[in-house]
Amino acid sequence: MMHTVVTNLNEYLESCWAKSFAFGQFDCCLFVADWIKYVRGFDPAPERGTYTTLKQGLNIIKNDFKHTFEQRLNVKPTSVGFAQRGDVALCEHENELVGGIVGLGCVYCVSDEGVTTLPLNSLRYVYALEDIHE
Repeated sequence: MMHTVVTNLNEYLESCWAKSFAFGQFDCCLFVADWIKYVRGFDPAPERGTYTTLKQGLNIIKNDFKHTFEQRLNVKPTSVGFAQRGDVALCEHENELVGGIVGLGCVYCVSDEGVTTLPLNSLRYVYALEDIHE
């Protein structure tokens, strides 16, 4: 299982390196949603392409990003200490929660520059990939 997750994660990240940040096309939420679609076969972000600004995106998640994230993935958080490569996460960056994917010693996220990494100590909530389902 782990080899498959690692292989899939490497392939997925490879497909993302050249993408530029764009709300509604390639942002932190859709980066995670595309990963879920890639490995779990369902799209937790049906409104992709319907927003182009931060404000429009925030209207979709309302006031509770964590709740919306968990509801869309049908999952509850697991212990941050048990995070494994491929798990999805909410990380704290500049006092905001951002979606990410746990890597080896880092969390992959999307910033204005495209795919980037945050340190593992930015993890606030972790969701085991194997627990995520429609």
